This record gives sequence, C-alpha cells and structure tokens, in this order.
Amino acid sequence: MRVANGSYDWYHKAAIRARRNFRLTETLLLLISAAIPVSAVISPGTAEVPAVLGGVVVVITGLRSVFHWQDDYLRFSEAREAVEAERRLYYTGAEPYADAGTRDRNLAASVTRIEQREMGTWVQLASPRTDATGNNAQY
Repeated sequence: MRVANGSYDWYHKAAIRARRNFRLTETLLLLISAAIPVSAVISPGTAEVPAVLGGVVVVITGLRSVFHWQDDYLRFSEAREAVEAERRLYYTGAEPYADAGTRDRNLAASVTRIEQREMGTWVQLASPRTDATGNNAQY
C-alpha cells in the first residue's frame, strides 16, 4: 500500500505544480502581449519597450513548448486518479484485491502499470517529432 500512497502523493503534487506553472505562463502571456500595443501608444517614438515585451513573449512561449506544463498536468491528473481507483479497490477488498495473499503484489503491479503508461506518454511527448520526410520537425 505504501507504493500506491507514494505514487498518488507524487502525482498529486506534480499535477498541482504543473497546473500552477501552466496558468502562470498563460496569464503572463496574456498580460505581456496586451502590454505591447499599449506601450506603443504610450511611447509612440520608442521601439525598445514593445521590442523587449515581444522578446519576453517569445521566451515564455518557448518555455511552454519545452516544459509541456499543460500536458503534464493532464497526464499527472489522469495517473493520480488511476492510482486512486486502484487504492479504492484495495481498501474495499474488491477484485483483484480480494485475496489477502496476493493483494499487495497485485496493487504494486497495477501502480507500476499506471506509472509505466504515464512514462510512455511522456517519452512520446518529449521525443523529437519527425515530418513526412523523416526529418526532425521539433527539437
């Protein structure tokens, strides 16, 4: 049961952190993007402020594609709920956890499958994508 609890706790905390990072970057993008035309109106003869703000938008957009916070949030939440479903079955003694002699082993195997599935999704997300010609489309 310790394996399931540890996995649940990790996915819970990781999902919260990913959701927070996603929301923060989205909010910053909206605010900074909106500030670009405003800064051009406030200082019509100065290109430096809009240029710097535009550069910040590019950096934040790049961070989003590097760290995949929204995808992480969704993956971690899905894995957390899958672990929680297994914990409920375990607590109630439902199949496949009805046999006291095998229930701990079955729970560990179920949690491991959930973690491996989530990791497989991460590997697909983090792997370079190729276009129709076989060239890397994303780095």
